[in-house]
Amino acid sequence: MPAIKLENINVTFKAKEKEVEAVKNVSLEIEKGDIYGIIGYSGAGKSTLVRVINLLQRPTSGKVFVNDSDLVSLSSKELRTERKKIGMIFQHFNLMNSRTVLGNIEYPLLSTNLSKGERRKKAEKLLELVELSGYGDVYPDRLSGGQKQRVAIARALSNDPEVLISDEATSALDPKTTGSILELLQKVNRELGITIVLITHEMQVVKSICKNVAVMDSGKIIEAGPVSEVFIHPGTALSKDFIESSTNVDIAIERILKRFNDWSETKHLLYLKFAGDNTEDGVISRISKETGVDVSILFANMDVVAGVDVGYTILAISGQKDSIEHAVSILTNAGVETKILK
Repeated sequence: MPAIKLENINVTFKAKEKEVEAVKNVSLEIEKGDIYGIIGYSGAGKSTLVRVINLLQRPTSGKVFVNDSDLVSLSSKELRTERKKIGMIFQHFNLMNSRTVLGNIEYPLLSTNLSKGERRKKAEKLLELVELSGYGDVYPDRLSGGQKQRVAIARALSNDPEVLISDEATSALDPKTTGSILELLQKVNRELGITIVLITHEMQVVKSICKNVAVMDSGKIIEAGPVSEVFIHPGTALSKDFIESSTNVDIAIERILKRFNDWSETKHLLYLKFAGDNTEDGVISRISKETGVDVSILFANMDVVAGVDVGYTILAISGQKDSIEHAVSILTNAGVETKILK
């Protein structure tokens, strides 16, 4: 059974005598131990959807299963018990400034049967896990943003959850700190076996640690699958937009088109994308030798997505019309996705 199963989820809000459909008939399964990304722009419905997982937002209709438990059918008392199995971290940390780091981590444990000494021992162990040993007596206002998020993660883990929800948890952090927090989440997933659901509007975050991804737009999931598949072969314009933004391809194309304007039948701008064992450098060299076209590399970027090498190149190619057509066919036959931009 999956760790999380959502069936035909709808969430409708009433605003000024109008109904707003925030989530529309969404069904989703997330396997145990997965790091699952849900990506979309602001207003896509992703945060509303993720709040449905622990019923902080009750769906207007649909069913929610977490570790085989039908949350919608539970009593208030039963739901409080099940929620302890679902940890949550937020963009703005939500730490209590009146409590020390240890005090923040221990807070969810105050309602348990653990003694004061047991709570402290557990909190210290979690501090070690998030690499903040020695910070227990420090207050949150003395911490950096990344350190605050590490404390928030430790607190979310205090009840030994089976699922951890990250709602834009890295959005307020700089790129270097974001990377370190993502590495920590991978460590939590690997060492504790916790299923992680990661909400974000940044494809860079998804491709860094997620195994599977769902793309949301206007309350619906418009595409879902393994990150490598969605990244290499996006099935929607929105997915493609996310990907090109994260690889700087869109910025490069815009810059090149502003700089050059002499495209014609004998000079074209090509966009190449390759994945896996395809090696574009060899193909580019070969098309020049075999067809006699002149090739200039204007942009190149290499990435690794879910263990798969993915590369992007923008070329200026010039020569006779039939030679250019031959060159494009060589690229295509070699498995390189090729698009004539100009």
